[in-house]
Amino acid sequence: MSEKLQTVTFFPDGTTKQKSKDARSLSTTGRLMAYRDQLKKNLDNGIHFTEILNQLITTDDAMALLKSIQQLSTYQLDSAYLIYPQQYTRPDFYLIFLSRLLGLHQAEKLVLQANEQNDELYHEFPGIDKLGYFTFVENPDGSAYYVEQHTQEALFFIDFNKHLLLFNSEALTNLLIVKLKKEINEETLRKFELQLLAIGKFMKEDYGFDVDFNILDPSNYASYAIMDDQMPQIALDKLFINASNAGYMLITGMHNEAELELSRGIKMAVEPQENGQWVIKINDPDNRISWFDVLNKYDFIRDWYLENLESLEIKNDPRYY
Repeated sequence: MSEKLQTVTFFPDGTTKQKSKDARSLSTTGRLMAYRDQLKKNLDNGIHFTEILNQLITTDDAMALLKSIQQLSTYQLDSAYLIYPQQYTRPDFYLIFLSRLLGLHQAEKLVLQANEQNDELYHEFPGIDKLGYFTFVENPDGSAYYVEQHTQEALFFIDFNKHLLLFNSEALTNLLIVKLKKEINEETLRKFELQLLAIGKFMKEDYGFDVDFNILDPSNYASYAIMDDQMPQIALDKLFINASNAGYMLITGMHNEAELELSRGIKMAVEPQENGQWVIKINDPDNRISWFDVLNKYDFIRDWYLENLESLEIKNDPRYY
C-alpha cells in the first residue's frame, strides 16, 4: 500500500513549501521511519480505544456512559498497519452499556454472560435463560436491534446517535405472548416486561431519547393503533362472544366504540380517533397496566387478539420494522 508523505521545506525568508512524496520513493531508512510513524499512530489509536472502553466499564456518570458508547459505535480500531486479532464487537459493547445503565439505577436483572468459545457476550434473564438469550444485531450505520437468538425476534431498535429507541409489538407478541407464555409463568413475563420498560425509561429520562414503548406503554394516554383502517366489526363481534363466555360484558357506544371492564377499575376499549384510526386503549387508576399486561393476564382477550391479528395487530413504525 502506498502512502503520501508531506515534506515541508523552510526557506531563509521564512516561507515554506509543502510537497507530497510517495513512500515508495523514499530511501530504505525513510520507508522504515514512515512505517514506524504509522505504527505509532495506530498504537496510539489502540490506547485511546482502551481509554474509552475503560470509561464504558467503570464510569458512574450516566452522560459519560452514553458518550463512551457513542464513540465506540463508530470507532475504527484496526488499520492497514495494525490489526487486533482478538476483540469484542460493537454489539458486545451495546450489551455492556445496557447492563451498566441498569446497574447505575440498581435495576439490573439481565445477566451479562460470555461465550467462552468465541468471546462473544449475551444477555440472559432469570426464568427465561433456558429458553432463549439476547444479543444485539448491528446495522451498517451503527444502530442495532436487540434480538432473541433462538427465534430471531427483534424486541427493540436503538440508535445511540439519533437518540431513538422503538419497541417492536410484533416481536414482543410472537416471543412473549405466543412462544414463552406456554413455557413460563405470568410473573416471570411481567418481570421481563419491567426490565424492558426500565431500559426505555432510563434512556428517555437520562438522555432524552425518543422512546416508543408500543404495547408496553402503561400510560392511560397510550393509544395502540391497530392494522385495520376501518372499524374491525368482525373482530368486535367475536370479542362480544368471547367476553360473554368468560363472564364479562362488552358495552358499545354511540360511535361503535366497545368498552370492556375487566377488574379493579381496569378498562379496555376499542375505539376510533378523530383521524379515523382505530385504536386499543387501556385505562387503570394507577397508570400501570399496558396492553401487554392485559394479553399476559386475560386468556380470553389473548386468544381473541391472536385469532384476529390481521385486523387487530398493533402497528410498528414501518421505517424500522
